[in-house]
Amino acid sequence: MRKTLPDVANYLKQIMVPGTIEAYAINPLFKNVTVNENLYEGIHAFRAFLVQLYDFLYVKGNDYDNSKKVAHEYENRTTLSVYYPFLHYVRTILMNIGYYGKSVDSSNSLICENNILVDKLSVTKNLECLRFLTDCGICIHGVDLNDKKQNISNIKTIKITYPKDPIMLTGLKVMAIAETDYGTLVNQDIFLRCDYRILKKERTNELTIVQDTIKPLTADVRDFILQLHQRYTDKGFNCIVEIKGFHIYIKYCYKRKDLWGINASLNNGYHINVKPTKTDEYADTIKTFSPILQELIVKGYGCGRKREIIGHCDGGCRGIPISLNDSVLSLRNDIVTWFDQEVSCLQKK
Repeated sequence: MRKTLPDVANYLKQIMVPGTIEAYAINPLFKNVTVNENLYEGIHAFRAFLVQLYDFLYVKGNDYDNSKKVAHEYENRTTLSVYYPFLHYVRTILMNIGYYGKSVDSSNSLICENNILVDKLSVTKNLECLRFLTDCGICIHGVDLNDKKQNISNIKTIKITYPKDPIMLTGLKVMAIAETDYGTLVNQDIFLRCDYRILKKERTNELTIVQDTIKPLTADVRDFILQLHQRYTDKGFNCIVEIKGFHIYIKYCYKRKDLWGINASLNNGYHINVKPTKTDEYADTIKTFSPILQELIVKGYGCGRKREIIGHCDGGCRGIPISLNDSVLSLRNDIVTWFDQEVSCLQKK
């Protein structure tokens, strides 16, 4: 079933980085980010603005959800421009406002040119996005939001304010710079997640990211995941975080082999994926596992089209999936035994 714009809004709200006004040190590499006492409060206010935007999109999103394209059943990454173009263009305009806008009036306003609008969009669609932003509390001066026949290329000056909390514009600007200038192939979508951690001089440790990622899960499931994290990092596994297209993938690797990982994605929710390679060496142990787990292990993983027993795509390239809901708790002891067996085999190799 296709995920709707309200589904997207709900998911984005879940994966946002927790807010803070902690005065963390800024990495000196970020030369375009001006550090002052308002920066931290500004980012915190921008996060609050995004929460409000997602809440509004959750209620009204179906009115703007005009695309009918459906992602592949097992796709983890979400491309907004393809599947949710309205939100893509809203994000583009917001980022343009932050990146190109010049702070005036003691940083209470941003002065922009018409380059904040989307060239490839019609006047009508640009105005629709701007009106949506006004519904979220942003005031836009210099554009007639109801004149669909105006030549927007003739607009020279657009003034942006946010009366509810003007310092939000500082956070908007900082996070637009962070996304545009400092986003990486494995740390994407910084802006809509308000991932200010990229600005920090001290690298955020993986445990903190794991804790932030699994916060929507129940307390018992979170405890189980944290126990797994600690157990296998203690055994020498590297914890590697990749965020691409709103897909958060935290993988645990022994040398260059990733055995298991935590996935969070819009289309497939939260799950563990496992990539065992030595199950034939402890087949007798597998026979003691829960029938559910035995069935998953016997089915195996890999490209379904290349596996004769499957013959079609079943998402097997991601590994063996185990949903992260309360049902996983009945499997916890078997999962630990399973992983430990794989570790023993990897270490012998």
